[in-house]
Amino acid sequence: MSDRITAVEAYQNAIVKGEDDGVAGYLADNVVVESQFGRAEGVEGALALLHEPRIAGLLAAGPHWTEPAENGDTITVTARLPAAAPFGGVEFVFTFSGAKISRVEQQALPGAPVPAAELRLTDEIKNAVNGAFDNQTPMMIAYSDGDGEIHLSFRGTIQAYSDDQLALWAREPQGGLPRHIPARPKVTLFYHDPKTRTTYTFYGRARIADDSDTRSAVFDNSPPREQQMDFRHGGVAIIVDLDKVEGRSPAGRILMLRSLGDGPESTRRGGWVVSGCAAPARRVRRRWWCRRGAARAASPCGGCTRRGGTGTAARSC
Repeated sequence: MSDRITAVEAYQNAIVKGEDDGVAGYLADNVVVESQFGRAEGVEGALALLHEPRIAGLLAAGPHWTEPAENGDTITVTARLPAAAPFGGVEFVFTFSGAKISRVEQQALPGAPVPAAELRLTDEIKNAVNGAFDNQTPMMIAYSDGDGEIHLSFRGTIQAYSDDQLALWAREPQGGLPRHIPARPKVTLFYHDPKTRTTYTFYGRARIADDSDTRSAVFDNSPPREQQMDFRHGGVAIIVDLDKVEGRSPAGRILMLRSLGDGPESTRRGGWVVSGCAAPARRVRRRWWCRRGAARAASPCGGCTRRGGTGTAARSC
């Protein structure tokens, strides 16, 4: 094994195991380290950058190190991360002056494409959305107006309404969002918590819900401070039927698509999901059997279900 390969392995051990003493002797006095999280010059600065917490965070998922590839005075080695990790890995390019490292470039690599899954909000996602206001990480919603301008606003009432729906309460019925979504229903909602490095982006179609059950459910599940701002209940409930969710959390990256849940055995008619049922589905206003919460009735054919609330209510065919 060459001295240069030994130097690279010592650098790896310094990052993974914190063995600074082993790598210091392989660094040139004027060594330069470049990374996305900072630049260091000299041995002392290079050793300090080795312990940059964000670099350690990138490699926390358990990398697979490639074999060192020599090319003249440079050696390249890559720490590849699992497919679900936020990044694909970190590439290290070492430049040598003699047997000592004179320059190190540490570049994070993009992650591999995430396999899409059926759109079904997990408990982790629901808890993040429902706790965003109290967590001081309020969510944003983007919508477009008649001139094509994009509007962004923080909304403290955004909440998980079902496995594939979000909801919010808009205090001003004539505000920009309620006025424009009937003609331009496509919206995007954004959640970010820097403390946990969690980010979710939700894409869907917004609509105003006029029935009293939905209005009550959305208002009652809004934070008390938001409720007090509209104690006369003069606002409107908005439901967002989600089509796509993407993001990442400490558990890894996600991509969810509604289309994957619409298999050949199912068809959608006016908000109903019909599977193997002979009777036609009718669009009806949600009544007591379809309130937010658990299903209140069961279909004898087990085929017609109405989406809404946190559970799924069913009707007879």
